[in-house]
Parts: sequence; structure tokens; C-alpha cells
Amino acid sequence: MQKISTICVFGDSTAWGAWDMEKGGWVNRLWFYIGQKTDGDCEVYNLSISGGTTQTILDRFEAEAKIRDADALIFQSGGNDACLLGKAGSNRIPLEQFRRNLEKIISWAKNLTTNIAFVGFDIVDETKTTPVPWGDFYYTNSEIERYNKEMEKVCNEQGILFLDIFNLLSKEDLEDGLHPNVRGHEKTFVMAKDFLEKNGWF
Repeated sequence: MQKISTICVFGDSTAWGAWDMEKGGWVNRLWFYIGQKTDGDCEVYNLSISGGTTQTILDRFEAEAKIRDADALIFQSGGNDACLLGKAGSNRIPLEQFRRNLEKIISWAKNLTTNIAFVGFDIVDETKTTPVPWGDFYYTNSEIERYNKEMEKVCNEQGILFLDIFNLLSKEDLEDGLHPNVRGHEKTFVMAKDFLEKNGWF
């Protein structure tokens, strides 16, 4: 494998690092680790945004990755896509559209690099996420797992790396029922770091 010099990460508030007031999230922890391991020869750009979905990734990742000459891409999405709009509402991004978005992301990503990885979404504490305090949005483990499985299926079909982190965390690893706390981000970082090292990224 050719040496990787620039990794761009696109995702939602979990990938962005929400609630890790110690080191800024699992992606930032990955950057610290890779920077030390490579003596700064590999850069990691966290381009995730709060509320991100596969659609927001599609809307912007190609241009943002190109301008940084990215030769590796990591995507984490699924939680906000699977979110129910109201207790008996539909998913924010319907499953069929979610699949099409994933296929398009992969197709465009392959024009930039062969180093592509997807990270699934972890469990939530439904006592705090049905609904969440900030709106009539329902995050349920059954829907998140359904979307994770679809992501894994698409990645397997396309020959793309997929890291399944569902059930990695416990309720004690969640800050507000949805986002990881410091301990949760550390656990996610360790699993992602080991996964990428195993696959020869650094």
C-alpha cells in the first residue's frame, strides 16, 4: 500500500467530537496518535459537522477532500439518517435513499483514493433519546442497527472497509444518551486505530 499522507474524516457530531472536553473526540485522538507515530508526516482533517447525514456528506465531501489532496477517507454516519422524525414518524433519510447515498459516496470516493473506510454508529440510551431534549426526534437502537447493517452490506458489496462499533459502548459511556463521553470516545478511538493499523493505513 502507498504511504498515506492525508486523511479526511466526514461525519456527524459523534465524529466531530461532541462532549469530549478532554481531547476533542475519537477523530482528534486518532490525529494525535497518527501524528506521533508518523512524526507528523500524516495529517488528519476532521471535517465532520453536527447533525450530519449521508446527504450532507454527499453535498460537500468531494470538494473538501480534493482541496486537501486527501489520499484516505473515513466516513461515519447513520445515526442522524436513522433518526425518526416524531414518535411514529419516518426516518430522516429513508433506508433506500441511505443506500443510494452510500453507493454514490463510495463511487465518488473511489475517484480520489482506494483508501476508504466507513464507521458505523453505536448504541444509544433510549431513556434519553426517545425523544431527545432538543426536539421531537427519536433515536432508537433498532433503527440504528438496521442502518448499520445496510451500511455494512453496501461496503461488503463494494469492497470497502467497514468498522462495526455497535454495542462497543455501554450507557455509562454516553454523555447525554446519544453522544459518547470522554471514556466512550477513547474506546471508539482505540477500536478505530487498531482497525486501521490492521489494514495497513499507518
